[in-house]
Amino acid sequence: MRPHRKPRFDYRFDLEEEIARLREHRALPSRAIPQRRDDNILIATWNLTNFGLQKRQEEHLRLMAEIMKPFDIVAVQEVADDLEQFERLHAHLEGEWRYLFTDIAGNNERLGYLYRKDRVRPTGLAAELAMRGYERRSIVIEGMEPEEAPFTGFNRNPYMVGFQSGDFTFSIVNVHLYWSNIALRRLETKALAKWAKSRIRRAGPPNNDIILIGDFNMPHVRPGDPIYDELAEYGLSLPKHTTNLVGTNLAGDSDYDQIAFFPSRTDEDFAGRMGVFDFDNALFKELWALSTGRRKKHFFQYMRYYIADHRLLWAEFKR
Repeated sequence: MRPHRKPRFDYRFDLEEEIARLREHRALPSRAIPQRRDDNILIATWNLTNFGLQKRQEEHLRLMAEIMKPFDIVAVQEVADDLEQFERLHAHLEGEWRYLFTDIAGNNERLGYLYRKDRVRPTGLAAELAMRGYERRSIVIEGMEPEEAPFTGFNRNPYMVGFQSGDFTFSIVNVHLYWSNIALRRLETKALAKWAKSRIRRAGPPNNDIILIGDFNMPHVRPGDPIYDELAEYGLSLPKHTTNLVGTNLAGDSDYDQIAFFPSRTDEDFAGRMGVFDFDNALFKELWALSTGRRKKHFFQYMRYYIADHRLLWAEFKR
């Protein structure tokens, strides 16, 4: 991972005022995050942005915890080898929260989950998705010569964990697909979708409700986007969130982060509500006001270093 450059200026803020703004923003009708109920579960994904390399201060970790609190499971990406800040973030979450994470892989990243023990329990399945030789050789893209771009495995093995919440038993596969090479990203996407399709009707887990979640590095959720097309080819559905005109990156123009599943298995469990929590439209209003003209970059420098450069994406399911 390469940390963003640390801002060369100081900015002081009132923590309680910022928390109040977050709570007001997430209650807006256009952002409305559902309340926890006996019959629902809220699943989210968030790329934490070089987490453990960029030295957030305690008040920033408090704000990040506040962003995560409404949810029952948060799949996270870009967690560093050093887990000290991750453990401090966990300490700021209220309630019975637990966590799981992988070892470091490509780009020295871990993948992980934070979940509420009082709402969700692991079923016992916890594994990284690594493909065998003959499986890798079968991953080819039409029009692309295998020797030109062979699939040698995932740069960061997807991390699958089985969970149960009420009557809903499901497997989440947390991914962070390759960024800098579109051919390799397409191969990873095909491998992931093909594997998931092969598992949904198996007798043993992971099967039935398989939810792919994480940072797909997908510019747009629409036909013609190569990553979207690879997923759709195998029957995966990528519901469009209802947060109008808001992408999951800070610029708001891309849909990098996604939650995907097979309608034939999971549509009846999906509550139909899904959204982006654009915390950057609530936090640090004074800094935004001060950062006029070309100095608007100060706001974005501060946000992506001390909070994140991805927004959180969530979906509601039935339990």
